[in-house]
Amino acid sequence: MKSLLSVVSVGSLLAASAVAQMAISAKSGLISYIEGRVLLGQEQVVVKMGGRLTEMKPDQTLQTEEGRAEILLTPGVILRLGENSTVKMIANRLEDTRVELTAGSAVVEATEIDKAHAVTLLVGQAAVGLRKMALLTLNAQSGVKMFKGEAQVIAGGEAQILREGRQITAAAPFVATRFDKNATDPLYRWASRRGEIVAMANIASARTLETGFRSGSGLGSGFLQGGWIYNPFFGMYTYLPVSGMLRSPFGFFYYSPGLVNRYYNQVLQAALPVQAPAIGGAMSGPRFDNNLGYVVNSRGGMASGASAPVSGGGAPAAAAPAPSRGDAGGGVRGGGGGGSAQ
Repeated sequence: MKSLLSVVSVGSLLAASAVAQMAISAKSGLISYIEGRVLLGQEQVVVKMGGRLTEMKPDQTLQTEEGRAEILLTPGVILRLGENSTVKMIANRLEDTRVELTAGSAVVEATEIDKAHAVTLLVGQAAVGLRKMALLTLNAQSGVKMFKGEAQVIAGGEAQILREGRQITAAAPFVATRFDKNATDPLYRWASRRGEIVAMANIASARTLETGFRSGSGLGSGFLQGGWIYNPFFGMYTYLPVSGMLRSPFGFFYYSPGLVNRYYNQVLQAALPVQAPAIGGAMSGPRFDNNLGYVVNSRGGMASGASAPVSGGGAPAAAAPAPSRGDAGGGVRGGGGGGSAQ
């Protein structure tokens, strides 16, 4: 796990001067990133500024030539299209998102799926239904490989659960067989790198949204479930869970606004010279002892969670939250990396 402490200072600089960020959640099929030549229908896709995304409408096709594309489906689910590949949008409602891979290959990273949402991936004669965390690849010729999690596959009139480390063909006979999860390809490794970048933008966005909640600026208005948030400093969309901490199938972390805000407060509290006295003048709670060089409790011992003494009397930084802790009602959810990304 990449420590929250290692990126929190960068996040604080970005959040300090952040402007309102835009949340999107109305439709699936938003083209968030492209490389090379990508066509929507007959028109070449052009990257827009300021978080404005090109939307795939029902019956439209997205085709890559010497390029790749990243498509936001329901909140928490990303489809990444490989070179010389084509995907068709069948339905783009959040409660019923259906896309069909008609040529080439794709990687689907599903970190979280709301209970009210449904994602169905069509490839050949197989229909893959996503309801929970999963990491899988689609190939119009060879079928589906599940690298992490599981999904229901309906093929040949029968339903079966495709689990981690198994694959199924896109045409009869639809028999699940094992495969080597460490045998990845360039598209899979590119998708993993993109997954890391998307997760990196999460910290600043979470901090900005939490600041909006407390200031009443309206940044957090209507944010009642996880969603896509535009980060103007990274120039990209990232995912924001509504509570706790999520681990993506590739092994990267997404933090909620409340969790990030509590961590910032711990850092600031540990940096204070002393804590304000309680009523009656008595000291209560942790405080920083200049002579000892670390935070102590009311009895004079090292406070729980305090860092080791700092040479020269400098204030220590608070320890990063452990992976098992999160918001009220939410801890670490999700899964680790599926296969080699080297």
